[in-house]
Amino acid sequence: MIRKIMAAALALLAFSGAAAGIWKINQKVNSLSETVLQMQQARHLTAAEDRCGYIPDLFPAKKGWKVTQFGDVSQMQEMCYTITTDTGLVIIDGGWEYEEPRLRNIIARYGNSVEAWILTHPHADHISAFLNIYKDPQGIQIHHIYTVELPDYDTLKANASWDDYSALERFRGLEIPQLEYLHTGDERDILGLKMEVLSAYSDKVDELSNDLLNDGSMMFRVSGERDSMLFCADVGKSLTDYLIEEYGPKLKSDYVQMGHHGYGGPGSAFYEAAGPKAVFFDAPHSLMSGEFEKSTVEKEKLVRDMGCVIYSYYTAPNQILLE
Repeated sequence: MIRKIMAAALALLAFSGAAAGIWKINQKVNSLSETVLQMQQARHLTAAEDRCGYIPDLFPAKKGWKVTQFGDVSQMQEMCYTITTDTGLVIIDGGWEYEEPRLRNIIARYGNSVEAWILTHPHADHISAFLNIYKDPQGIQIHHIYTVELPDYDTLKANASWDDYSALERFRGLEIPQLEYLHTGDERDILGLKMEVLSAYSDKVDELSNDLLNDGSMMFRVSGERDSMLFCADVGKSLTDYLIEEYGPKLKSDYVQMGHHGYGGPGSAFYEAAGPKAVFFDAPHSLMSGEFEKSTVEKEKLVRDMGCVIYSYYTAPNQILLE
């Protein structure tokens, strides 16, 4: 029953957003029951499969940078964002391998050119689609690829023998001349946005964490003239105190992508220091429902109490404009 409700709700969201011209749903409470109610009040729509390849308008309506959060088409956890201008495309992670067709369609809209592809860390739910595209580009050009520099396998496995390193193995098996490893403190220009790396794998992360692939993720912020967005990737709780001590008020950001899909991630003090007006959960119903041990419920309550707008897969694709 839940699967049927989700399918119908997802179909509504795709087509109602397309009809509006710009896909942007800005709700303080994104609830499955409210989404289904909207569906019931609307006209009958075609099957949810039509939404799987749906891509909203990526071109900003006014001066600025449009950030788009894509939801997982199979309702799994993953991370896939784009940052776009009229002429340039940046991809952040990209998600599972079945997201490859949608990403290729996005890239085609920008003349098969990707200015920068940011890979926060090498877990399969973040980089599988990238791996497939890079191995078989079919005319796609990627000008810059940024990721974190992780240690050797012995160090990784001694730290977390339970983790899955298969995506990292695939990544390290590629020849990538445009690859650049970024480290804490590095800055880059991304389509005119200032990109600052606040955290990436280092000896300090190794000292604090027993989950190096996640906690060694690239945490970075992009800033325009007025607005900023902080991407926490899969950085977890063990880095909370360190990040607050290191940055304190400098964590302040207008928008925040919640760490580790919102069920993990940094502690409450970190988000209170960041003080965003809106947050993004890269989480499907299975994580946001509270039915299982892994749940976003605690973090949802935290950010609601802070007065944040919440974006999630209930309303994805979600878009904001950085100015």
